[in-house]
Amino acid sequence: MIEGEDIGAIAQSTLRVFPARDGRRRRVLVSAYHFSPVRGSEEGIGWNICSRLAAYHDVSVLTRSWSEKLWPQDEQHFEDAERFMRNNGPVRGLTVHFVRSPPLSRLLQTYPHVSLRSPLYFQGYAAWQRAAYRKAVRLHHERPFDVTHQLTTTSFREPGYLWKLDAPFIWGPTGGGGNIPWSYFADFSNHDRLYYALKNIANRIHVWTKWRSRRASRLAKRVLVNSADLKTMMGRWGATPHVMLDMGAPNWRGQVRCFDGKRPLRLCWIGLHIGRKGLSLILHVLAELKQRGLAERVHLTIIGSGPETEVWQALCRQLGVQEMTTWLGQVPFLQMRHTFESQDALVMSSLQEGTPSVVMEALAIGLPVLCHDVAGMSFAIDESCGVKIPFRDRQTSIAGFADAAFRLATSQGLLSGLSEGALRRSKALSWDAKVQEISNFYDALGVKLDRPAYSRQSFF
Repeated sequence: MIEGEDIGAIAQSTLRVFPARDGRRRRVLVSAYHFSPVRGSEEGIGWNICSRLAAYHDVSVLTRSWSEKLWPQDEQHFEDAERFMRNNGPVRGLTVHFVRSPPLSRLLQTYPHVSLRSPLYFQGYAAWQRAAYRKAVRLHHERPFDVTHQLTTTSFREPGYLWKLDAPFIWGPTGGGGNIPWSYFADFSNHDRLYYALKNIANRIHVWTKWRSRRASRLAKRVLVNSADLKTMMGRWGATPHVMLDMGAPNWRGQVRCFDGKRPLRLCWIGLHIGRKGLSLILHVLAELKQRGLAERVHLTIIGSGPETEVWQALCRQLGVQEMTTWLGQVPFLQMRHTFESQDALVMSSLQEGTPSVVMEALAIGLPVLCHDVAGMSFAIDESCGVKIPFRDRQTSIAGFADAAFRLATSQGLLSGLSEGALRRSKALSWDAKVQEISNFYDALGVKLDRPAYSRQSFF
């Protein structure tokens, strides 16, 4: 069921609440600013967790309005989400309350990501959280909730306000707090150098100044974090955090990749073209592989676009590796699976991430992952399903990725073994397994959970 505004076909027919068969399903209120069935990343976190939790509980979600046009892509998202919900029908046990962005949010969140273009993004986001809290107070007064849960945005900087309600509070999985070593700044644009320098400094300051985050973490019955660094930081605040990846693997039927060396090794890179995604490092990796005589034995497909696209394409030409690359631009989220199926391995060069959704999707389709040993990727990837590159400095990264790609291209059977491991790993990291773990945390609160008689349909 949709509440809060008229949004056409969605409001009329696509989401409805089904009454609990046993009459004792727990009422859960989730704040998920990012929540969408047709996008990955943060929006995918909100959707995949909440829609699956609805198999166990009566879940009410507070989220940003799908129909407002705050950012350029909002109109297309509304059309895609409406189409998805119309085609896939109702979600049992799920109620969605849309909360429109208040004027302060629209003023300060002029860009869909926090950056120098939107330096006061989190102030605008906090204004939305206050509006969501006012809605939560009304809902809680009408019929109290058994559990409250702050889910997205997954940032330690903003805990929302649900912890102020008189109900057990869970926060997470949340992330942030990790710094980018200064040597990587050599590949950044002037904008990104300034922004990530300020963010590195802010991370250290916010450990001591984020009093609301500190208080929420102490009052939470459970805090879930996606990295060892954040676990240490929140431990200093007096919380008892538990490590849980923010992303889950989709229920895709992947297959083991076979590579005999008679064709080029097909690597793919996916991400927004901004400095912290580190594509420039991988272009230098291709140059290194070319020097090793693998110019015709390794090919990289690059998916995505952004502010750095033209700069990176120029670097590609400058390094003389344009023949080793294919630039596809943006690929719609729902077509990503088809794109993965033609690849052999994923290269994830991000310098500052939680757990990228493409990493989980790659594992589910059977692709080994080459990535930095940082944040959520440190936990998601092990030696059975990929190669983790030490996250120390720029030269270590280039050498590490080059060595890993060289081994995949020249070692018989290595790719197949890692591909088998990727499929096994994806089962352990699935969305269903994650939601079951969250339900176990609810059990630990002393709230009895009566399992439903129906099972949750997995859309992805």
